[in-house]
Amino acid sequence: MKILYTTLAIISVVLSLILSILPFGNLAFIPIVLAVLFSFLLLKESRKEGKSTNLIKVLFLGIIVSLSVSIYRSIFTKNTVVETEQTIEKEKQSEEDALKELEDIELEN
Repeated sequence: MKILYTTLAIISVVLSLILSILPFGNLAFIPIVLAVLFSFLLLKESRKEGKSTNLIKVLFLGIIVSLSVSIYRSIFTKNTVVETEQTIEKEKQSEEDALKELEDIELEN
């Protein structure tokens, strides 16, 4: 059981670190919660057996780092879509081109 908890905790921490750095929004909080859960279960098992908890400390450090980055990015990063005049002009031009093509198709038939 300890091997399963260790594997799942490591995978969750790595995934949470990756998702907190990449721009996936708040999706990183899911593996963070899983990593905390598996790390606590691993800590319980290790204390029951009286084994070293160095790996668990490293896992909690990774959790803290990914949680910090995720919270920082969710608070200070603004996701805004800016529609400039150039994009509006390109959209109008593409609509006009599409209408011309449709008119040409109708005339050919």
